[in-house]
Amino acid sequence: MYFCGQIYINIAKTIYLMNSIKTLCIVLVVITSCLMAQAIEYQPKFLCGVVKADSWTTDNNMEGIYEFDLASATLTKLTEGRDVYQAPLGGAVYEDGLMKGIHFKTVWDDYDQAYTYVLYHVQYDMETWQRVKAVTLSSMDRNYISSCGMAHNPVTGKNYGIFYNFNMSWQVVNRKLAEIDFSTNTPTRTIIGTASIPMAAIAFSDQGVLYGVGQEGWLYAISTDDPGAIGEIEVFPMGDLGIDNISTNPSTMTYDKRTGKFYWAVVLNDQKSYLYEINPTLGQVSATQLMQLPDNSWLVNMEVIEQQETAIVGDVNCDGDVTVADITCLYNYLLNGDETYIETSDVDGDGSITSADVTVIYNILLGNK
Repeated sequence: MYFCGQIYINIAKTIYLMNSIKTLCIVLVVITSCLMAQAIEYQPKFLCGVVKADSWTTDNNMEGIYEFDLASATLTKLTEGRDVYQAPLGGAVYEDGLMKGIHFKTVWDDYDQAYTYVLYHVQYDMETWQRVKAVTLSSMDRNYISSCGMAHNPVTGKNYGIFYNFNMSWQVVNRKLAEIDFSTNTPTRTIIGTASIPMAAIAFSDQGVLYGVGQEGWLYAISTDDPGAIGEIEVFPMGDLGIDNISTNPSTMTYDKRTGKFYWAVVLNDQKSYLYEINPTLGQVSATQLMQLPDNSWLVNMEVIEQQETAIVGDVNCDGDVTVADITCLYNYLLNGDETYIETSDVDGDGSITSADVTVIYNILLGNK
């Protein structure tokens, strides 16, 4: 009898233990889900020109260069007063500490009795935002206006645009993909080929691949190779973004290597401006509307600001975020001796790696200081 009774006791203990483990697992799953939802996530910031906003009046236009903070959905002007040249309408790139671009204005021509364009090559120091170059281009240099902004290739260091090809009456004949070099007062363009699909915005990925959003709402990969005798550049459809009401007003796109996504500011046919996040992965291409832009602002020449990656308390795996994944890294060390992230695992800074470090991360994710 004693033997049988002991068996029953052991079975009871086992069932109790199994139920306890099951309950613990359920609790951990719930906690983990909550913590993942509250993960401290990286949000990009952008440089951009602003050319229009709903609150502006004729006497209070504030065109210029701004910082756009996605996390707080705020636009902050980086200089005082109005400076239209800081928001070049013909496209701009950011390189070597300078913003380099083409601005244009429409002016009345008494001789032709019609409106015409005056083009300017402008450059700004990106630390002070003081203008360091402003050159008026001749009427013969009319084909310097990019129809969809300009893009800097981070791999080759070259700059590109898809430029309007005007006749002498300023009528658009077609559009040309070209490399543009800003090293001389009159920038030089090297024509690559004709672009038959009108693009709303273009940008390079960190791998040096040029992407464009077509005016009809598709995402394309665009070849920058010489098409040879054919004369027309190759474009490769990546996927339908599901947006078919894109206006011809200013549009701009940039790539963030930390998120692997494009960010696209566009004015739709309802004259409202929106920010989209674009996933360029083949087979998963999509556009997610993040917000209507503050003050219905129209943006140009958007560029991701490189944020200094200072050490983040609790970011054990150094991916820029504090998440449950960091807790997993700690457990891998504490339970399995995995030293992959040993240099960043002493979260509380007491000189040792213990369960106390796990507690610190849980408190961070729960919002406790």
